[in-house]
Amino acid sequence: MPTTLVLWGAGLGWWRSTGIEYVAFGINTVLLLGWGLLAARAAGRTWGRAVRIGCIEALMGMAVAVLSTLLK
Repeated sequence: MPTTLVLWGAGLGWWRSTGIEYVAFGINTVLLLGWGLLAARAAGRTWGRAVRIGCIEALMGMAVAVLSTLLK
């Protein structure tokens, strides 16, 4: 939903649409890292382990985006 709102806002002219896809990609990456971190902490992992899990989640999200781009 946050990505949709960012792209929608750019379409309505709230901010420049030039390069907005990079902003949306960054937002999604940060969200994946945060959700991975929160889920790991909720599962009782230590902070260090939770950060590693969050980073892996973010890297997996980036890999999916890159592969999707390459397959198109």
